[in-house]
Amino acid sequence: MRPLTLFDDARLTFEAAIELTAQSLCTYGPAARHWVITYSGGKDSSTTLTLVHHLIETGRVPAPETLNVLYADTRLELPPLHATAMSILQDMAQRGVRVKVVAPAMDHRFFVYMLGRGVPPPGARFRWCTGAMKIEPMQQAIATMKAELGELLIITGVRIGESAARDQRIVMSCSREGSECGQGYYQRDIRGSAMLAPIAHWRVCHVWDWLGLHAPGYGYGTDLIAEAYGGDEAQEINARTGCIGCPVASRDLALETLTIKNPRWGYWNCVRCGLPCATRATACAKPASATPTGACAKVATGSVR
Repeated sequence: MRPLTLFDDARLTFEAAIELTAQSLCTYGPAARHWVITYSGGKDSSTTLTLVHHLIETGRVPAPETLNVLYADTRLELPPLHATAMSILQDMAQRGVRVKVVAPAMDHRFFVYMLGRGVPPPGARFRWCTGAMKIEPMQQAIATMKAELGELLIITGVRIGESAARDQRIVMSCSREGSECGQGYYQRDIRGSAMLAPIAHWRVCHVWDWLGLHAPGYGYGTDLIAEAYGGDEAQEINARTGCIGCPVASRDLALETLTIKNPRWGYWNCVRCGLPCATRATACAKPASATPTGACAKVATGSVR
């Protein structure tokens, strides 16, 4: 049978999507003896982690010498996602997978960096948070692992259709030397590291079918993930999650959905209402002699609670 590609059918079936993922791992996996899955705890990276492990466990994909998972813990994850991530990591460790939790150094954590060092809250033109809290710690962990193990295949949960900006980066990357997107999204960066996104072609309905129906049947505890995205309506809401109270987002839809749809998480409502006000107050803070205005005045006078 001719190998499937991303361009054969805009409406791949669930079975065909899994087959294409298996083909991409079989094609590019042998290039490195050690695989590293970068894991955030969100729906796409959870799908990638559990699916890759399942394909290896069932013999559809040859096992690497070691399978490693690096979990990026920003300390600002939604409670259901963090709880599920910890449970999945524990399960993976029991299955023989090497797991490591990667967190930013204390000086680079969100509130320490912002309140302790006086750096303004991140915004559309000054988005320091992703680099300081997630990318740099993950790059350091990967460099340490590469020095220990040698050549690595970095596996990510990047998926076409997750965001317009990310789709554009994929298009640009596919035009570079050594990069291709016919069987998953594969590239080599300027340092020579191989990166593969084996579910790049998956639609969001495939992701939820896997997390809600198939993965639990294979023994992976992914049920709770849907709560962070809207429970039974997760696919229709199609919310993207990020850090709690993200000051970059105009509306924290994930936390809002979590507290409204799931009463047991309702106590996070105070964070949803109060944290954005606090970060706005920090953003427009003035010397003590100045009179606060706007959002800062409301916080200073206690009218925002």
